[in-house]
Amino acid sequence: MSSTDNELNRNIVAAIRGGSLKVFNTVYSLYAHRLLLYIGRVALTKEDAEEIVHDIFMEFWKNRAKLTDDIDIRTLLFSIAYKRRIDLYRQSLKMPIFQDYMELQNDLVADSVNNLEYEEFCRRFDIALSKLPSRLQNMIIMSRIRGLSNSEIAQALNISEKTVKNGISEGLKILRNLL
Repeated sequence: MSSTDNELNRNIVAAIRGGSLKVFNTVYSLYAHRLLLYIGRVALTKEDAEEIVHDIFMEFWKNRAKLTDDIDIRTLLFSIAYKRRIDLYRQSLKMPIFQDYMELQNDLVADSVNNLEYEEFCRRFDIALSKLPSRLQNMIIMSRIRGLSNSEIAQALNISEKTVKNGISEGLKILRNLL
């Protein structure tokens, strides 16, 4: 950062630390879209990504008194976002498909063949899933990986339950053929 950028950053930090909503809103306008794109790469829905970005800025605002003059706002916001991406990954480990796999592993004798088979299945599943149209991908992920009901999916995507049911059926049929 240049000395001018450093001075501007220090002024922004001081204003936010002092409770300036105007400066906070300016920072929000500047970084919200970038953070949304960054989080959106791992979030399953746009709404999830927007909620996480909102949480990032809420955490930033709540901890404004702790800000030091030498802190880079961009770095701080993206480090909070990075932690949230890790949290998303951890949450994915608690999703129904992973839990089913873990229960299966507990029932079977743990050996490298089973692990290799599962890894191969996951790789093939990811490839097959990526070949689906994005509309069907979202429905399959929401239904089979996140464990949402058809009505919850319909509500999230703002479509009818019948459309969701047909989309999931179509997506699963394509996946079966690809796998």
